[in-house]
Amino acid sequence: MLSGTPDDTGIRPEVPGTAAFTKFMRVLQAVADRPDDATVARLCRSTGLPRPTVHRIAAALVAEGMLSEGEGGRLHLGPRLISLAFRSWDGSILRQVAQEHLLRLRDRLDETVHLAVHDRGEMVYIDKLESQRTVRMASRIGTRVSLHSSSVGKAWLATLAEDALEPLLARATLVAHTPHSITSLDRLREEIAETRRRGHALDLQENELDICCYGQALRGAHGAVLGCISVSLPRYRFETLPRETVLEAMQACVDGVAGRRAAG
Repeated sequence: MLSGTPDDTGIRPEVPGTAAFTKFMRVLQAVADRPDDATVARLCRSTGLPRPTVHRIAAALVAEGMLSEGEGGRLHLGPRLISLAFRSWDGSILRQVAQEHLLRLRDRLDETVHLAVHDRGEMVYIDKLESQRTVRMASRIGTRVSLHSSSVGKAWLATLAEDALEPLLARATLVAHTPHSITSLDRLREEIAETRRRGHALDLQENELDICCYGQALRGAHGAVLGCISVSLPRYRFETLPRETVLEAMQACVDGVAGRRAAG
């Protein structure tokens, strides 16, 4: 994960009187990060909170429908939280504006397409349109991915001016999600420069094994970065599908979104 200033990565300042709320959020985030392996014992280890505290918070969140408890005491995001989240995504102006063009992109290539926005030093998928062909991918709406290992993250980094990028990289922690992940700052700088040069980002099995992705920034009528899109393919299709075919379809999507924003 990359971390930086509040403006570019959303690091949260200390707010008096919010310590209890912060603990609740830590537990929620830990459940979201490990949806198939979230028990009270494991949450204690991942959050660093005492077991009585985690137990009390989990019970309160279950009572409010923010978490649900399944077999073996495993905790999952609850129906109330999911409902609130989907209301937010459905109400996203960017998602509404982009959806028609994302559908065209997905149908033109028959590959999985994501729409992502930057949030607190990561990219968050706010829409996902599945390929009609079978492909196993871990992503879903709400998934958070690292800037340095995802095509949407690298596409976003490439839009930053140097005076915003360098302080961010100076505080970077580059996690190796796969053996292909970039873990060197010098290598990441080279990758960002190359992304700027060619106009699109690549994820070559860096976030998930056997999945490769193209990424590109979405800009509004006046050049403001709105978010990023990606096309995700199994490695064998990535190696056989002509790059020009993918990039032409992505550019049509980007241009379509920019045109709609201008018309709006």
